[in-house]
Amino acid sequence: MRIFRTLRTHRPTFLADGSIDFYAPTSWQKMTQLQLRYVLMLLSMWESMERVKTYMLVRFAGFHIHGYTQRVTHDQPLAYSCWFRPAWWKPRKWFTLEAWQVESMIRQFDFIDPFDGMDVRLERIQGCRAVDDILDHYPFGDYLMAEQYYQLAVSSGKPEMIDKLACFLYVKRNGRHPRRLSLSPAEQMGTLRWFAHVKSVFAERWPYFFRRVDADIEEMDIDLMGAMDAQVRALTEGDITKEETIRALPCWRALTELNEKAREAKEFHEKYDKK
Repeated sequence: MRIFRTLRTHRPTFLADGSIDFYAPTSWQKMTQLQLRYVLMLLSMWESMERVKTYMLVRFAGFHIHGYTQRVTHDQPLAYSCWFRPAWWKPRKWFTLEAWQVESMIRQFDFIDPFDGMDVRLERIQGCRAVDDILDHYPFGDYLMAEQYYQLAVSSGKPEMIDKLACFLYVKRNGRHPRRLSLSPAEQMGTLRWFAHVKSVFAERWPYFFRRVDADIEEMDIDLMGAMDAQVRALTEGDITKEETIRALPCWRALTELNEKAREAKEFHEKYDKK
């Protein structure tokens, strides 16, 4: 339980007018690593975002729900009996929250809804530290392997593919990637959401190369190795002696070049397909 006691941001406070101030993170960036891990645990447990956000509100705002009041009439709003301690040695302060108030307050957590919107990541997993958050100076060859396992994880739904993806997104103390990782469900959720966000950043920055496909990925017959080889060949222009150099390039530099090649190819086809 000690880990959860560090999750709340500030204790609630009563104001002079009798109202209560609650404090909770309003973005991924404002979360601590412990808070991030807690939210990922919730997301890995439940599909209901309302339930996840309600747990976030209670935990981060630092109050407890004791129970709910019975409705006398059908029109009477559902209300919850809640309490918190201004300090650990002080007595409980009781207050009531109506259901509509909870629904209103959890809207500040809508930032967790987009799967690719998590612009942070777990900094450490299983004793390993995370690589660059948006893979700027990340080796292009490692990116190709990470992309392969991400696609396999999404298309197959196999947790072991996420573990293999994490092996390319985290490094040991000696700077090398771990050979094996066994992640918790929360860590797997964090790994998938992190890489999904990276891909959304890439799609916005290099729109010619990262073109969106409308087809359901589970119905696509993806030749992953062929796609990887095609990207390497595009950069080496068929010169196999350059392959190791290309794979060692910073990821963003390689993708910039691929985007330009994709743009040139698109403009070429648009120009000559009309003739």
